[in-house]
Amino acid sequence: MSKRALFLSVTTGLLVLLMAFPLAAQQQPAPSQDSQQQPPPPPPEQKKAKKDKKAKTPPGQQDTLDTSVFNQQVANDVIGQIRDGLEGHSTRLLLGAFTDDMDGYLGFEDQIEAMFKKYEGFHVNVRIINVAVEGSKGIVTADFQMDELVRGNNKSVRTQAQLRFELVRTKKGWKVISVNPMGFFS
Repeated sequence: MSKRALFLSVTTGLLVLLMAFPLAAQQQPAPSQDSQQQPPPPPPEQKKAKKDKKAKTPPGQQDTLDTSVFNQQVANDVIGQIRDGLEGHSTRLLLGAFTDDMDGYLGFEDQIEAMFKKYEGFHVNVRIINVAVEGSKGIVTADFQMDELVRGNNKSVRTQAQLRFELVRTKKGWKVISVNPMGFFS
């Protein structure tokens, strides 16, 4: 095939493509401005009906996230925060589970800081044995097993005990006001 014939066939092919492309584009419906607008807001009576649905919760039915009443979920959350504070090596998270109204809180805070300086890591296993309510306090009895990794020494120390936590309702939720034996965290 000569150069001229090749040139003509390539040129013809390009012309066909250039002509076909605009025709295909014209056949596609252009989005109208109506389809780009947001749907109109629901009528006011529909909004009111949605609000009323929320307000019609039966009085005896409690929200599962209601923390005004001490229950198993609250106990799990507080004990979990203690475990997470230890394993995350976070004094702030750990002490956040305790109220500063606790007898000996400042000494307990110093005890936790000293423990975190002595050990570089913790692995904690917790099993909640009992959850109860005594007056306005929540009571949690739990088996704690803690492996403590000694700082600068790859040696692990295992501590285990059954702990009794007393919790009170504060403005920030349920907090530990007493733990026995307190010496477990040393």
